[in-house]
Amino acid sequence: MMPPVSSIRPVLRKVLRVGLLIALFMAMAAAGAYLALTLIVKGEEPVVVPDLVGKDVLYSLEILSDLGLNTRVRGTVYHEQVPKNHVIDQDPEPGASIKRGRDVKIRVSRGPERIVMPNLTGLSLQQSRILLTENGLCKGSLATMASSRQNKGQVVAQHPPAGATTSRDGCADLLISGGPRSFSFPMPDLSGQPLEKTLRRLDALRVTVGSIQFSFRPGSPLETVLEQTPPSGYRVAAGSQVDLTVNRSQVAWPDSDREPSDAMKLFRYTLENGFLNKRVTVMVGKSQGPMRLFDDFVSPGQEIWLLIPKSDTSSVRVYVDGQLMKSTYQKFATLNWQ
Repeated sequence: MMPPVSSIRPVLRKVLRVGLLIALFMAMAAAGAYLALTLIVKGEEPVVVPDLVGKDVLYSLEILSDLGLNTRVRGTVYHEQVPKNHVIDQDPEPGASIKRGRDVKIRVSRGPERIVMPNLTGLSLQQSRILLTENGLCKGSLATMASSRQNKGQVVAQHPPAGATTSRDGCADLLISGGPRSFSFPMPDLSGQPLEKTLRRLDALRVTVGSIQFSFRPGSPLETVLEQTPPSGYRVAAGSQVDLTVNRSQVAWPDSDREPSDAMKLFRYTLENGFLNKRVTVMVGKSQGPMRLFDDFVSPGQEIWLLIPKSDTSSVRVYVDGQLMKSTYQKFATLNWQ
């Protein structure tokens, strides 16, 4: 027996009401999702991909970063037309419209596989290494030779030569200058020459003065060379040592009441370059007190030479216009009395 209609109606109303509420909720959720998705999509405004081909990598990174795009390097390859560290191609193509945050893939050039060998002649070894590294080359074998064209340590020649094409990662062999060759020459005849003139001549020949011995030979001019070692005509090179024997009597010494010492020192001092003459004073320290050995005005760049007794001498001091310029125990040429 079916229930009365009056008792069924309230139940139906309740079911319909719940169904309507559920349907309304689903409709509102769908509308909210649609609106949110629409706003998100509209919020991602597309950007136009710039043309990066031929551009520097750093410049490309900066441009893409400003546009909100990511950079992905697909690889690096040699390329004959595109310079090193420049973009060869890209994906997406220039002009394409993509969303922010997307990737732009680029391929970067390593430069031409063959390059022109730079000119290294006249450069130092360190400068050559830097230039070779910048061009992707390495330093090969090294050899040294005497050369008057290039200073010591500079490149005289190279292989491959400058201007030749070579592959990257190749090496360059370098010939380095060891400086001018030390040429020998015959020792000049110094006999009869004044001592001062002889010393200056040997200095010009870059020959070192060794010992200077004194001997008295009547009939020969005083303060002139009597003998020399090596003798005249003997071949010597720059830096060689020459010993001299000079004609001198006892009265030539400043202290005529004393016996000459058995050894002397050759002292040299050169006044620095300038424009005005300066007063140079040379003081010698001795047991009995300081002795003024030289006191006169000297021209800029002029060199003074003095003979100083080796024994009983503790120091040599040089004053220029009253200011102490040098105080030293110099290593002088030894002068012996015979």
